Amino acid sequence: MNPFDKMKLKKETFTKKELVIYNLLYNNPDLILRRSATDLSTNHHVSQSTITRFCQKLGYDGFNEFKFDVFRNEKQVIDKQENNVSSIDMYIKIFQIIKHSLDYSQLAKLAHDIINAQSIIIIGYHKSALPSKMLQFNLFKIHKKAMYISQDEIHELPNIIQENDILIAFSNDGNGLEAIKNEIKSEKQEKQFNLSIITMNDKLSLKKLSDNYVWLPSSTNQGFEVYLENQIIFFLYVDLLTSEITEHI
Repeated sequence: MNPFDKMKLKKETFTKKELVIYNLLYNNPDLILRRSATDLSTNHHVSQSTITRFCQKLGYDGFNEFKFDVFRNEKQVIDKQENNVSSIDMYIKIFQIIKHSLDYSQLAKLAHDIINAQSIIIIGYHKSALPSKMLQFNLFKIHKKAMYISQDEIHELPNIIQENDILIAFSNDGNGLEAIKNEIKSEKQEKQFNLSIITMNDKLSLKKLSDNYVWLPSSTNQGFEVYLENQIIFFLYVDLLTSEITEHI
């Protein structure tokens, strides 16, 4: 518990003189860091013994220990703010990379293939599942029927997919897709449906069989030290893809 929460918690137990100290320090935390107990006693007409008792009620030996805890708390707040700014800056940076590296002709081709497909089947597992479902939902909104197949349902793929269909596979690092590559490869060779992969891994074995292979930058493949949630990058691409489809329906 930080020192200010401790003060609020103990407020009802303070004497009138201790409440003077409470109101002074709680509303002016800079005084704690810039003043000594002697300064506070002299300038605000409270005894040093009252200041000591106030600090002891909060669980400290005296004012110096209380002051150190306030300093440590303020530093943690500042560090957290700096980390938040750093994360925001890195998200801006990755969006800039996407802006300058995105292949818009590839985006247009994928949108065209989706529009002209007889059926749209979407897969994505673990963290790739939510972007997959987001694309399905977006397509529903523009009156394009799409089916999301979960990992437990992938064995039904041979009974579902046909020659003029499109299979859109989302995969962050490729592990989920690699686990079912044999099933996809077998069906692709037999039915020649459109296989479109959206991933952050440029070296998937299914790349050679794909009709559209969309590689997206991520915090991992760009070597960022700050962790970013890669789902956000998928969400951005899904939004761009949906807009492209909407323009040409």
